[in-house]
Amino acid sequence: MESQTLKHLPQKLLSELEQSDSKALFHAGFLERGKAQVIDTFMIYMPLLYVLTYGVIGSAQEFRDSSWAPFAGVLIYGSIVALLLALKGQTPGKKAYDLWVVRENGKKVTFIFALLRFFGFLLSGTSIVGILLPLWRKDRKALHDILFKTIVLRKG
Repeated sequence: MESQTLKHLPQKLLSELEQSDSKALFHAGFLERGKAQVIDTFMIYMPLLYVLTYGVIGSAQEFRDSSWAPFAGVLIYGSIVALLLALKGQTPGKKAYDLWVVRENGKKVTFIFALLRFFGFLLSGTSIVGILLPLWRKDRKALHDILFKTIVLRKG
């Protein structure tokens, strides 16, 4: 990354870089991002769906019959992910792989911006090509990264 951009990186990322042996940042690859997403799904989304299904609605059948519950689950999950990205720059899955989400200019993402990026992620997922784009791009960006001018960095 350019040194001009480095000074705008979130303070937590800069301090972790200073403390680590490696000061390098790389674009996160497809597999790292995918594994981080699996961790987030199991650590955030699955427990959320369990509480929503059995704690709020009452049963799996009622959840399936509900017109609002699946949308509420996705909205709450997106809000949690956006909050974590805005506060820390990472979700639990991204933290496990030393990945950070920042704007192209190196600045932190805001909550609203991260929430919009999450809905862009859903859009990317509906067209499988949007999620698979990092396999073909040098900068490893998915469709939602392109749309919202973000990069996913890996400490390395």
